Amino acid sequence: MKSYLAAGICAALLCAIAAQATAAPGKPKSQIVWALSAAPPSIAAGAAVVTMSDTGQIQYLRKGRNGWTCIVHDPATPMGHPLCLDKNGLEWMATAMSGHAPDPDKTGYSYMLQGGSVWSATDVAATALPPGQKDFIRVPPHVMIMNAKIANSSGFPSGQTNPDTHKPFVMFGGTPYAIVIMPLK
Repeated sequence: MKSYLAAGICAALLCAIAAQATAAPGKPKSQIVWALSAAPPSIAAGAAVVTMSDTGQIQYLRKGRNGWTCIVHDPATPMGHPLCLDKNGLEWMATAMSGHAPDPDKTGYSYMLQGGSVWSATDVAATALPPGQKDFIRVPPHVMIMNAKIANSSGFPSGQTNPDTHKPFVMFGGTPYAIVIMPLK
């Protein structure tokens, strides 16, 4: 009985977050709700919430207490979905945004429960559609494993310009920025 009650409370909390998170809003309270919708409730409850500029500058909207940081929107993507990263994932993102290769000995994790989008599945620096590509890549809700050694040796499809985003694949395969994308649906 207790497990049903706990599951019901978790489901209600997740539904409430999702109901309020229909678009990347502009007010801090709604930005916090939107950012937290990227992670499971157990992580969102203690996560820091930040906004991030195109240059990687971070502004805190809420301090965290569990080592996870949820970002209102990913400025390097076409649709700017929210994401929630652990400490190593946040370091990976900041390093990649600065044009440097992430530390190959650290593994970061990220949730994107609202889904995500990228300009290119092969070029981490892309800021527009590559020549010949008609649309950006849409990825359903997923988890990312952010480590090139793991990604490049995973055996998942890699290096595809138009991957099947409903199955696990490697984004930016063969590069120091390679990450495993694990769809949740």
